[in-house]
Amino acid sequence: MVSYKKISKIIIFCPPRKVTGGPEALHQLSNKLIELGVENVFMRYTPKRINAKAKNYNIYKTKEISFVEDNPDNILIIPESMTFLVKKYPTSQKIIWWLSVDFYKILMDHRIRKQNFLTKLFYKQDDKEYHFETLPNVFHWAQSFRSGLYLKNHKILDKQIDFVCDYINPSFLKNHPSKQKDLSNKSILYNPKKGKNEIAELIKNSQELNWIPIQNMNAEEIRNLMSKSLLYVDFGENPGRDKMLRESVSQDCCIISGKNGSSAYYEDLMIPDEYKFDFSNDNIPKIISKIKDVLENYPAHIPSFKIYRDKVMNEEIDFESKLKEIFLK
Repeated sequence: MVSYKKISKIIIFCPPRKVTGGPEALHQLSNKLIELGVENVFMRYTPKRINAKAKNYNIYKTKEISFVEDNPDNILIIPESMTFLVKKYPTSQKIIWWLSVDFYKILMDHRIRKQNFLTKLFYKQDDKEYHFETLPNVFHWAQSFRSGLYLKNHKILDKQIDFVCDYINPSFLKNHPSKQKDLSNKSILYNPKKGKNEIAELIKNSQELNWIPIQNMNAEEIRNLMSKSLLYVDFGENPGRDKMLRESVSQDCCIISGKNGSSAYYEDLMIPDEYKFDFSNDNIPKIISKIKDVLENYPAHIPSFKIYRDKVMNEEIDFESKLKEIFLK
């Protein structure tokens, strides 16, 4: 894709103060490149903010830059949420990292509506957006199998696409749960920010079960909770390879999920189909029955998640190998 010898600077664009999967992936990229000895790697927080780097990411090595020069020897790493930057730096080499296809659609629709509104109110606005035009200095990283399909559906050539997936927080990789979990712990973990309506219906129809939301916790606290739990349930949209799904399996939690977004693809969520459900009112009893079965027979179910767990536990190694291939070949 690119040759490291021709690179002047690698500049990673990132929203400030955000603590979500996308910004963490961007900080991991900075950290790993610096650890690999790649020089002149910088974070550019957009829009500018004081103390733009979230405290949660102090574990990742970064250097901040305040000005970005449009230079053909620079490589700009642009998250899909900021594709408006593509045309702002026409001569620079650009890599769009597709971490969330759905988030891209939402933001793009918002920016287009704003552009059209200003055109009606004042005068015709120049289209500053990138619309998958064939440009020789624009490349793409697909974080998930699903985002790779999305790019191909938009006529992006295979030679312009690389698969580059981030990895879970290092605290999950260094601490493995004890071999013997407390099988009497029948709590069910879930992310209250995802699949709200579906989870609400499941809770309403299973008052006898103990549902625990994962919220207001740092990575270490989440790891500790997951290491003691048997099951994580997720019916969110999952626009990319979801961090919390990967974190849960790293701590030997079984998983029951929906079939939304990337979860529909085995390549992104490598668990047997029997643990994935199309959510509907008719399927609620089946989902709850499966939840109870997993909680009661955890030792019989957990082997089904070994393939996915092994994949997740090797993601940092795969990430490092891919960066070496791209920047150090």
